[in-house]
This record gives sequence, C-alpha cells and structure tokens, in this order.
Amino acid sequence: MIDDLLHSSGIEHLVFDWNGTLIDDIDLAVCAVNRCGEYFDVAPITAAQYRATFDFPIADFYAALGFDFARAPFPVIVQHYLEHFDAHVAECDLHDGVVEWLAAARRAGIGVSILSASHCDVLVQTLEAKGLLGDFEHVVGLNHNHATSKAAEAAILQKTLGTPPARTLFVGDTLHDYDVACAVGWQPVLVTTGHQDASRLRRSGAPVFDGLGEMLARFAPEPAGAVARGGVRS
Repeated sequence: MIDDLLHSSGIEHLVFDWNGTLIDDIDLAVCAVNRCGEYFDVAPITAAQYRATFDFPIADFYAALGFDFARAPFPVIVQHYLEHFDAHVAECDLHDGVVEWLAAARRAGIGVSILSASHCDVLVQTLEAKGLLGDFEHVVGLNHNHATSKAAEAAILQKTLGTPPARTLFVGDTLHDYDVACAVGWQPVLVTTGHQDASRLRRSGAPVFDGLGEMLARFAPEPAGAVARGGVRS
C-alpha cells in the first residue's frame, strides 16, 4: 500500500501546489491570457506555447509574450486575467490521483497542506466548491494579487509545521516550485501535467513524473523479492 511506503520513506508531511498540480486549469489559464492579449492587442498563444514560456516572476512571462507595461501596467493586466480566471477556476477538473493521494496520506497519518500563488480567498472558495477543504491541514495562498513568489509563505509554513524540512515532500508543476522547495529544505517532486512542459522541468534535476497517477505507481510496493528503497525516486 502507498501509505506504508510513505511511512518507510520518512515523509512526515505532504505539501502540494494547487494550480496545475492538483487542479487541471491549463486551458482556463491559456484562455485568460488570450483574453488579455485580445484586449491589449497581443497575439494569442497555444497551450504548448504557454507551457514553454510560463515562468516566475509572472511579469517577465507577460513581457515575453509582448505585453507593453508602459501602455498597460502589469497590475491592470493581472486584474483583467483574474476577472475571467477566478470566475471559472472552480469549474476545472481535478487531476487524476488527487483523491487517491489524499486517502493514502490519511491512512498513513501524514498531514497534507497546500501552498499556492493563488489569492487565499479564491483558493479556499475553490477547495470548498470541490469538497476538499477539510482534507488539508494548512491552506496557504497569497493575500494579494501581485502574482509574485510564494517563497516567503513557504518559509512561514515550514515554521508552522515544525518538522524537519527534509521530511516534507513538496509536489509542484513549475521550476518555481522546485526553487521554493529548495529554499526551505523540502524534497521537491515535479509533475508534467501543469503550467510548464516536461523538458523544462527535467532541467531542475528533481524527480519528474507524468502526473500524480505515475507518482502513485512509483511509490507502490516493490515486486516480491525486490529490495525496498526509501526516499523519493526519480
């Protein structure tokens, strides 16, 4: 059982990114970016172009797409984006494996939290709409819409957890998630189902999986006669 493997790996807490990691919001994000592009006269992009370009700080991402901040200040663009994204994010499906991971952690007695760059109010509302809010020990988002790093929030969450940072597994979908994990000493794991494509994620050197379902399979017990190995495997 995966909960047995979580115990044997030494993991004491799971922290998940939200957008792109647990919720499949890529199509919505691309649509919202293109609505901004149409409004501010910037060429539309495909999902593949989005995933090859998306990055933090997000202002640099918009600049790379051709948005002119002298003509349209970045906060105005973000507000236009969120007017569409926040109104529809609760309609997005969860990624495969979310329910299974939450159940496994619960059986193993391991706490699960969320660390997201989404505004905390929208994050809580979306989790409530999905019936998931009670499954997370801590739900941490930003208290503003400036589209900045979540590194400071990660540091606060680590202090709140009070466990050895190396015993926390942080699952995300971007290189920023990798950087945040490394900054606080968490074990980073990345999934390719989110906002950056696999080729970019693999440059980090972190374990990369083609989704939460593959992560479940890789944490499954070894075949009979195999030697069990602890820790995160790539």
